[in-house]
Amino acid sequence: MGNQLGNKMSTLVSLNFGHYFLKEGIYSLIGAETAQGLPNSQIYYSFIRGAGKQYGVSWFGNASVWNRWGFKTYDTNATNIDEDYSSGGPLKGTSLSLLKRLMYNHLMYDCLAVGFEGSMRIDNSALSPIGKIQQSAVKWSEKYGDTGTMYTPVAIMVDFFSGWTFPRHLYSRQAYKVWGNLPYERSNYFTDGVLDLLYPGYQDASYYKDERGFIAPTPYGDIADCLMTDAPLWMLKQYPVLIIADEIQRSSETNDKLQAYVKDGGHLVITSASLKNMPNGISGIYVGETTYTSAAAITYKGKKIPETEKDTLSQLTYPSHATILQKSDTIPAAIEVNSGKGKVTVLASPLGITEQPQCELPVLVKEEQILAKPFPVLNHGKTLMDDVFSSVQLFRTNPELSMITCYKGNNEYTVLISNDKWSSKEFNISPKTGKIVSINELSTDLSEMKAIGFTPKVVKQPVGKNTRNTIAGGNVRIFNIKLQDANISVIPKITPNKTKHKGSLVLRNISSIKEEILQRPTFFEHYERVVVDWRYLYNKEKNVLQQEAGWISRQKLKISVDLTSGINLYPDLRIVNNDELPYKKSMDAIRNVMDKMIVLGADVLLLSTQRTIENNFTLEDFNKSLKTTFVELADYAKDRNIQLVLKQEYSRTPSSIGDLKKLIEDVNHDNFTLAPSLALLLLDEGNIKDNISLMRKMEINNFVVSGPAKDIHQQLWNANLPLYKFQDKEKAERIIKQFADVEFIMDGIYKSLDEEYLDIKNINAILADQ
Repeated sequence: MGNQLGNKMSTLVSLNFGHYFLKEGIYSLIGAETAQGLPNSQIYYSFIRGAGKQYGVSWFGNASVWNRWGFKTYDTNATNIDEDYSSGGPLKGTSLSLLKRLMYNHLMYDCLAVGFEGSMRIDNSALSPIGKIQQSAVKWSEKYGDTGTMYTPVAIMVDFFSGWTFPRHLYSRQAYKVWGNLPYERSNYFTDGVLDLLYPGYQDASYYKDERGFIAPTPYGDIADCLMTDAPLWMLKQYPVLIIADEIQRSSETNDKLQAYVKDGGHLVITSASLKNMPNGISGIYVGETTYTSAAAITYKGKKIPETEKDTLSQLTYPSHATILQKSDTIPAAIEVNSGKGKVTVLASPLGITEQPQCELPVLVKEEQILAKPFPVLNHGKTLMDDVFSSVQLFRTNPELSMITCYKGNNEYTVLISNDKWSSKEFNISPKTGKIVSINELSTDLSEMKAIGFTPKVVKQPVGKNTRNTIAGGNVRIFNIKLQDANISVIPKITPNKTKHKGSLVLRNISSIKEEILQRPTFFEHYERVVVDWRYLYNKEKNVLQQEAGWISRQKLKISVDLTSGINLYPDLRIVNNDELPYKKSMDAIRNVMDKMIVLGADVLLLSTQRTIENNFTLEDFNKSLKTTFVELADYAKDRNIQLVLKQEYSRTPSSIGDLKKLIEDVNHDNFTLAPSLALLLLDEGNIKDNISLMRKMEINNFVVSGPAKDIHQQLWNANLPLYKFQDKEKAERIIKQFADVEFIMDGIYKSLDEEYLDIKNINAILADQ
């Protein structure tokens, strides 16, 4: 289907995995079907907004006329309208109230388009009450115009590989699962707990016939977007507050990103389990090996906060200027450190949740019942989070209601208030800073309140009226508000930054390019190309490579193929004709690889010289055959738009820069160039200046980056040392800076993804001023 549609599609996500969808690069629009038997709309769109902003994809709003027990229709031929399941009628499905509230919520969510999926006419003729709601929303939008940009100052971050999703939902009868069928880990309960602080009761969505939970109350306003650890720094800078609501994996890259976020003015909130996985700590704060158990209440702002059980607190080391926010006796339970323009708040609790289950197990999923929480957020964590969330509130209202704020510029705002209860609620709107100089209601049509099906069938009581100080049950009201003397600053527009110097990553012993890239969520921030061994292509059929090529092409991933591991004379490949049969076999194999490169979309073939022949083949014969082979391969490659790149290799002939330069000139093909080896240049210490001078006279587009590794006897044993581990950094930097505009082939042998990152970080630091 993707190929048929040119890989430009829209996605209607059924859970909160939109980030993974958009990472594929084939979606132009993302949205969610809300109401139905599906989860809470607010968290749905917190993930959708986060994904859309990261990948530059617009989002749309959708509300369904279905629920778990049937669908709403006003057609005269509706059947089985009194049955609970799989039937339609005016009293079935999503209430008119919820349909309308969802539509206006989605308008305030910066959606590109909003709408319903059906039942907008009666017997395919006159507009139904559902159709009238949509028609009225069109008129409302035309009358009042753009609502502004949604105010979401808080980012909730989970680990890219956590697979977190709603603790109960339509697609499983089981509770607390990630990735569909894996049980929640302890950190996943913290994610659920943090989101429940922002959207209390969100887990009830679709499990109650009174429709609670689809739009939950928002004590601080609807203020959050959800991100993952692959979010780039330019994106994090858009959020004044970043909550790590998960245990994020050990990562120097994430460590650097969070530190830079704080330095640039962000407020980071993190628990000790995640902080412990930061190799360099954050802002001078580290987690020690010692843990404490305390039964004492937590002291915060002069008050005692009791807990239901003993607390486990990690040992924290921190700078002398840190502020101890919370204590358990003398043990810090939360600290805060100002750093750069921002600050860090650390909870000493590893994950901010209770150690022992706080409800009977197993937790069961049942309709019309609250979902029990085994591991709720600790009370002192809730209190601290309350202060953090309150610090970025713009407006207050009755915490039983939900509120969305959009900024229009010049101290002008659009504020939506929604009541998910079925009785009227008192409300007013007050600013946290400044004073209101004008407030005008942007009235919506209320005719649906008189229609059959405005409330769910189980709701029998009157819903009340909208007045100056009350909002009727199931209603939504929208206001234009202007402030003055408000202490509010607008974050400057942030442009996504592109890495100036991107490299090629050598992938060794792999079975799937796609899987290797997916294991590296931030791959494209650092690289645009991978280098794979020739056997990856040689041992696969063309039809298999063709299937891979589609994904590779859509990602705009560039591919290089490396022959050098096979040019060993025996048993694999030889590139001098000292024995006709094995030579012919080798040349056929290399041509086979080039033919498959076309299928895969690879455009660069790395190759090398080889060792000399011991008997019956003179050096003159060797050099002549070497030239002939490279001319023949360059001709074959040119017809296939393939660039041949000759890698400088240790103990192969020739291997010096001068001799390799002469060989390149003798072959004399535009598509035949040299890739010097930094490791070998560093080994040839006495000739560095002369070698650079020679290379300056050549076309150098690729540079193999690694360092020489020597044993205790100062003997070379490996030319693939990650460069950041090489001791003589000044010497390496001098060479690299001479070739700042080439593509660096990162050829180190890395023990972990962390080492990969540290090596490319090292290169970028060297070239920062180039």
